[in-house]
Amino acid sequence: MARAADPDTAGSQFFIVVEDSRFLDRKYSVFGEVTKGIGIADKIVNLARDERDNPKERVEMTVTIVE
Repeated sequence: MARAADPDTAGSQFFIVVEDSRFLDRKYSVFGEVTKGIGIADKIVNLARDERDNPKERVEMTVTIVE
């Protein structure tokens, strides 16, 4: 879950990590794992980006929750 420098500032943003990111270990919570469709995440990563590292075109996703 994304947060500011203070560990108690986590909100509703989250990361989908597409490569090893060991620097996140023991600092962020893991909520799940992409088990299908990682190619879609790769396409999002490769979109053109603005100066704030946001995709220039809108990206929306749907989520399936498994309990």
